[in-house]
Amino acid sequence: MKTLKPVLCTLALGSMSAFASANTLQSESQSFLEDTSWSFDFRYRTESVDKDNNLDTALANTLKSRLTIKTGTAYGFSGLVEGDNTLHITDDFNSTENNQAEYQKVVDPETTQINQAYVQYSNAGNTIKLGNQRILLDNQRHVGGVGFRQDEATFDAVSISSTYFDNTKLFFAVANNRNTIKNENTEEDIILLNAQHNYSDSLKATAFYYSIETESGSNLDTFGLRSTGVLSNKASYEAEIATQDDETNTTLYYHLAGSYKLGAIKATLGLETLGSDDGDASFKTPLGTNHKFFGWSDTYLGAPDGNGLQDIYVSAVSKLAGVKLVGQFHSFSSVEDSTDLGTEFGFLAAKKFKNYGLSFKLAQFFAGDTGVDTTKLWLTATAKF
Repeated sequence: MKTLKPVLCTLALGSMSAFASANTLQSESQSFLEDTSWSFDFRYRTESVDKDNNLDTALANTLKSRLTIKTGTAYGFSGLVEGDNTLHITDDFNSTENNQAEYQKVVDPETTQINQAYVQYSNAGNTIKLGNQRILLDNQRHVGGVGFRQDEATFDAVSISSTYFDNTKLFFAVANNRNTIKNENTEEDIILLNAQHNYSDSLKATAFYYSIETESGSNLDTFGLRSTGVLSNKASYEAEIATQDDETNTTLYYHLAGSYKLGAIKATLGLETLGSDDGDASFKTPLGTNHKFFGWSDTYLGAPDGNGLQDIYVSAVSKLAGVKLVGQFHSFSSVEDSTDLGTEFGFLAAKKFKNYGLSFKLAQFFAGDTGVDTTKLWLTATAKF
C-alpha cells in the first residue's frame, strides 16, 4: 500500500487542479457574459451654413444613432463592437455624396457602418488592442477622431498602451487604414508613438513621433514636444513645438497659451502657428481633430497655402445656472508675408440633463484679404441610454 500513496496523491492533486481549472473557466466565462453591456447614443443636429458666394445656404438636419456592445473580461481578454447610422432628415445641403452641389457643404454623409470593432488584452497596466479603433492623443491636435461630425474618424490598427510605470503613459500604434468622416477608407501606413510623464502638477511633459506614408509613397514625419501644467489654483499653461519633414520641405509648429481664472470665468490667451518653408509648404495635421482649432467655422482646417497660418486667439469659459458658456475670438494671418486672413468670433452654450444634452453653437468668420464671410449655426440634442 505504501507504493500506492504517491499515485493516489498525484491523482488527487490532478483532480483538484482540473476541478479548479474547470471552476476558473466557468467563472471567467460567466463574468465575460454577465459583464457584457450595451448602450445607445443619439445625436440630432440642425446645421446652417451661409457663405458670401454663389452657393445656396445649407440647412442640414441629421440624426446619428450609435449602438455600442462591450463584452466582459475573461483571462484579460475583452472586446467591443460599435455601429453607427447617420440619417438625413432633410437634404438641403452638400454632404459631398448626395448630389446637392448647389448648396454649401455639411460633411455628414448618410451612412451605416461599423465605427469600432476590436479585441484587446489587458494585464498589469498594459493593453494590446487589435482592430478598428478610436485613437485620441493629447489635445487631438495631431491625432484625433473629429467626434464633432456625425461620422467619426477611426483607425484599423494594432495599438499598445501602458501605465505600468508610475506617472507615465506610453502609447504605440501601427495602422494601415484610416476611416475618415466621409466614410472613406484611406490606405496609409501610419506609425504613432506618444510618451507622457507627469513630473508634477506644474509639468506634464509629452514627446511624440507620428509618421504617415500614403499609398502613392509620399511621407510625412512629425516630431514634437508638449508641456502642460497648473501653476496655481488660478493659472495654467500649454506649450508645444513640433517639426515636420516630407520629401522636400521642413516646417515648424508651435502653440503657446496661458489661462487665468477670474472669478467664475476662465480666460485664455494663445498663439498657434502652422509654419512655412519659405512659402513652399505649410505644417499639416491630416490626422487631427482640426475643427477644435483655428475657429469653429472650419475656414482654416489647415493653412490655405504654402505661406503658413498664424492664429492669435482669446477665449472665455464660464458656467451660469448649469449652462456652459464659451466665447472665443481669432485673428488670422499668414506666416511668410503677414497677409490678413480674417477674424472669427465663436459662441457656445451647452447644458446637460443626466442622459440628455442641448447645445447652441455659432461661428462667424469675417474675411480679410482673402476668403469669404461665413456664418455657421448648430443646434444639437443628445441622448444616451
